Amino acid sequence: MSGIDLSIEAGWALQIHGANGSGKTTLLAAFAGLLPLTRGRVCWRGEDVRSVPRQFRRELAFVGHSNGVSDDLTVQENLQFCALLGDAGGPSGRDRAASAREEDVLGQAGLLPLRHTRLNQLSQGQRRRVALARLMLARKPLWLLDEPTDTLDADATRWLTACLDAHLREGGIVALTTHRALDSGLNRTRHLYLGGDAG
Repeated sequence: MSGIDLSIEAGWALQIHGANGSGKTTLLAAFAGLLPLTRGRVCWRGEDVRSVPRQFRRELAFVGHSNGVSDDLTVQENLQFCALLGDAGGPSGRDRAASAREEDVLGQAGLLPLRHTRLNQLSQGQRRRVALARLMLARKPLWLLDEPTDTLDADATRWLTACLDAHLREGGIVALTTHRALDSGLNRTRHLYLGGDAG
């Protein structure tokens, strides 16, 4: 994959489209610093991310094909574990405001009745919603999402779209891969179409 030169400003989204095998996931992983670049560079706040890796990782939230959640923990335990890792508001993550926000996000995601259910008892779509709820709670400025609507039903897709719009209104940035375009009420979306069969 070559010839890609783009920038995304605060409050904007980038939707990356392409057939299976066109390189969407590879490009997103390169953005996230998960794959080494053979040439070119990825910059964040004007700096090459290779020179400021800690700062970049602190401000990045990534949801890949794998949801990155534990099937052995409940919905709530998964969110609390991420808070303990510093993904959702500091080491404790359990003050009253954080608990209220967690409950609000779980309610909007349709997960509140399942908060004490282990993920190994949930559907793939419900597990995806847990991964995305964790993303909402982390409040990072840059979201990189690999086919986030995969396995989501229509209601969950509408919830995700509303969350994306809210994130962009607050000055966040989103780059996502998708097989179907997501509607944004803000119309602040750029589209990148990939072709070919490289991985």
